[in-house]
Amino acid sequence: MSRLIELARLDERGRAELAEAVATAALVCFPTDTVYGLGGVAAPATAAALTAAKGRPSDKPFQLVYPSLAALLCAVALSPAVSAVARRLLPGPFTLLVPYPADMSFPPPGAVEWPALADEATVDRTGAASGRTGGGSTTVRTLGVRVPDWPPAARALAGLPFPLLASSANPSGGADPASLEQVEPAVRAACDLLLDGGPTSGVSSTVLDLSGLEAGRGYRILRTGAADAAAIAAMLANQEGPAAP
Repeated sequence: MSRLIELARLDERGRAELAEAVATAALVCFPTDTVYGLGGVAAPATAAALTAAKGRPSDKPFQLVYPSLAALLCAVALSPAVSAVARRLLPGPFTLLVPYPADMSFPPPGAVEWPALADEATVDRTGAASGRTGGGSTTVRTLGVRVPDWPPAARALAGLPFPLLASSANPSGGADPASLEQVEPAVRAACDLLLDGGPTSGVSSTVLDLSGLEAGRGYRILRTGAADAAAIAAMLANQEGPAAP
């Protein structure tokens, strides 16, 4: 039977014990600022449980949800340009695709393709493993990262000492749940820990690809969600580094 924790009701002792509860759970359902997520500690067993619970393609990349911006910047080596954008946008309703760190082995990387630049050298300028492909394009390995602007009822999650391997708490292709009650029964039943943080915005994060910044490609929006192009441009106004998409 799933254990339920109401995050807003946690006292000091409960907040201290939250990390252990999450770390020892096989699969956790948890709130963010946008929708409810599904996941747990970044480990292959979590990925297998998450894939089975969602009916998700096994080769689809996962994201890492960091409890704070400081935790992200400490754990992931970002280039100055990518770091500058992350500092402007996070915490907030964004999933950022960054070059896959050279010292990381899990979760497995995703990959995006960019049109090759006319003067592009064969050596990858992003610092991530990448290469030239046919058709004049370059493939860059990526990592999806999030730092939610935790809603007040869920701020205990900002104190976790580790990131969460995550996907949305829905069957693959299903509607994103804005509350724990909206999570489908089969998905809830697959979790041994349910974290209730009350309602979220219900609008998915905007996916922003930053993997081309260091090569001079700028950024691009892969999915418009809680923030649109105008909002992003305003947040990055007067920001040195990213060129217009």
